[in-house]
Amino acid sequence: MRVNIRERSQKVLQCLCEKTQQSLRKIAVATGIPKSSVHRHMRTIKQRQKYDESHLWETQEGGDWLRLLVFAVIYCFGIKGGIGSESLSTFFRLLHLEERIGCSASALRELEVQVKEQIIAYGEAQAQANHGSQPIGICVGADETFYGLPILVAMELASGFIFSEIECENRTYQTWWEQVSQWFSQEQWECRALLSDGAKALIKLALNGLGCPSLPDVFHLLYAVSKSMGSAIARQQMRLQKQLQALQEKLKADSKKMSQVQAQITAVQAQQQKLETDHLDYQQSLHALSQAIHPFNLNTCQSQFGLELPTVLQAPLQRLADLSQTYAPTQSQLALARWQRQIPDLSRTLHA
Repeated sequence: MRVNIRERSQKVLQCLCEKTQQSLRKIAVATGIPKSSVHRHMRTIKQRQKYDESHLWETQEGGDWLRLLVFAVIYCFGIKGGIGSESLSTFFRLLHLEERIGCSASALRELEVQVKEQIIAYGEAQAQANHGSQPIGICVGADETFYGLPILVAMELASGFIFSEIECENRTYQTWWEQVSQWFSQEQWECRALLSDGAKALIKLALNGLGCPSLPDVFHLLYAVSKSMGSAIARQQMRLQKQLQALQEKLKADSKKMSQVQAQITAVQAQQQKLETDHLDYQQSLHALSQAIHPFNLNTCQSQFGLELPTVLQAPLQRLADLSQTYAPTQSQLALARWQRQIPDLSRTLHA
């Protein structure tokens, strides 16, 4: 009985194999592909169907979306974000795409190089197409970033396009102009403003090199105030909190001096209340400065104009000046003096 079952099973398997071979031969004849290649392709197709969502990528829409996903990740995270190919490879594998696209780090690295080449080629083609036409208006931001050595970066602020990016120890005007002059020409570009942290080389680059106004970087203005006054308030808060905890522990340990320690606790709590009020004034003043230099009023959505800016800035700057008498007087007053000097330039920023 067992022999008969084994023989019948072997015959069934043999029959299935013969039918499979016949199917492979028919497909090979119909497509003009060798039978071995047909078998390999069919095995690959079967392996691709191991996830619930696999059928989506077999459709035209799914394939188009998958292609868009790959290029979007390469551009946004690989090229602009500087994320390594190994991390991108892990990302695609976590999405179960290893059977759909080349997920290896080397394949993604090669694809990133190709995308960069296409971007450069497109830029050159657009430059030639616009040659002789009206200059394109741009607003440029320039700054030095530090990764070991300073990296000089010039970027178009509206689009995020990086015009130049080079590692260089020398940050003089001449060094900046050597980099910027490689792409800037008045026939092709109309630079409306250069935004920077106010370094002398960058101001000269705006006025002499690009022939445009030099506008202040708001980040550095706000950061200077928070680094001095904000840090001083935070340190004071921490000091009072530690002092209060020590007094509360002392109160528990020594009940004989309860009234004296309780009076000290009350005094510290009063200081904390005053500090909390000052901290709220500080935060509200910084928020008012940010809103005042925004191109639009965030409540009415109406445009804000440079002529109105000195009046609008007067109240928050005066509140910060009063607080600066108590918290880091020297550094915070220097930061506020820088704000006063930059008000005309901030007005031009709103105008631009």
